[in-house]
Order: sequence, then C-alpha cells, then structure tokens
Amino acid sequence: MKAMTRQQLAAHAGVSTRTLNNWLRPYRRKLRAMGMPDGKQAFPPNIVAWISRRFCIDLNRQGDGSP
Repeated sequence: MKAMTRQQLAAHAGVSTRTLNNWLRPYRRKLRAMGMPDGKQAFPPNIVAWISRRFCIDLNRQGDGSP
C-alpha cells in the first residue's frame, strides 16, 4: 500500500473528489484519529487501506476509467 492523493483515490473509485469527500464526512473523526492529514496532503498508507476496504475500492484497477 502506498500514499495517495484524494484525486488518485477518487479516480480508483470512479468518482469525483467531491463525492469521495462526502463519503468520508461521517468518518472524519475516526480518520483523523488514525492520522489523516488536514488539508490537501496525500493520505498515508493506513488511511488508503482503510478507505479502500470500507468502500470496496479496487486499488489494482487503473484509475483512468479503464477496466
């Protein structure tokens, strides 16, 4: 697992960054306690792993819309 920006993670999920942020809103406290940075910094690997498990995001898939 590697660190990812919000844009990269949203692309893997096939959604916009706005939608990704809306998905994460109810979990904000938990994610901050886990070490999620404020602002536009990249998500650390543990946060990327948690988000991908929680929202069933396949990180092995290309993030550009290809299958």
